[in-house]
Amino acid sequence: MQQKNKKKIKPVSKPFLKGSAADSTTAKSAVSFFFSLFLVVVANFLLSGVSMWEAAWMNILFNSALVLVIVAVYYQNGSAKGAVAVNHGEVMYQREADGRTVHPKDRALCYHPLKGLLIGLLGTVPVLICAVLLGVVAQKQYTGMGVLPSWIGTLQRQREMGDALAIYAGNAGMEMEDILRIIVRMFIMPWVNMVGVTNRDGLLMLERLSVLVVLLPAAGYGLGYLQGTKIRTVVHTNIALGKRKRAHKENKQRKARINKGPEQLN
Repeated sequence: MQQKNKKKIKPVSKPFLKGSAADSTTAKSAVSFFFSLFLVVVANFLLSGVSMWEAAWMNILFNSALVLVIVAVYYQNGSAKGAVAVNHGEVMYQREADGRTVHPKDRALCYHPLKGLLIGLLGTVPVLICAVLLGVVAQKQYTGMGVLPSWIGTLQRQREMGDALAIYAGNAGMEMEDILRIIVRMFIMPWVNMVGVTNRDGLLMLERLSVLVVLLPAAGYGLGYLQGTKIRTVVHTNIALGKRKRAHKENKQRKARINKGPEQLN
């Protein structure tokens, strides 16, 4: 009954200054985001050996979980970044309230709802460009003719054999589409594993939609950044709750001492 009668503490939040979408650290954060994508590529390569299951449903389940973990990590990093920005905004607000000057650079560092998404987009730009180009030029892949060994070159110079072997000469080089495909597939490897390397139609659709796939980490980071205000609210609420419990405990101890005094006199 006592717990039901206790009033629940209301969420506590502090005012903060709002910054700008881009600040002096945006470029550095975007570069760090870009290099973090390479860590994802390395993780994908290390897990590629165990991410190709014979059962299709196991393959999809494992790689789906891997994608969710990757997005969750970026979401967590973004939320931490957002919480730091809100905390900085609270400090700058208090400084301004005290009549002190807030430097424009310090103001720009404060929380802005688009800052996390901007960092993610800028950090993904190199991969995004490759994905856009691949989506435009992608074609269904078939098994190629392969490259002839060097000793066949003498036969190609013979009139009888040259025409028959001419088709192989056209497949010797690597085209721009192949280079783009290698780059993009490194960053979307779990999705390639889910579709299957033998599913040519599925891979073509995946490559045309790879622009959306490579944006998932940036989207996760941006959404996580938006949680910065909620995180700071939880922090202030917990602080207020702790103060309330401490005051209640001290009040209870003080009443106990007052009640104990007259009993000792008797």
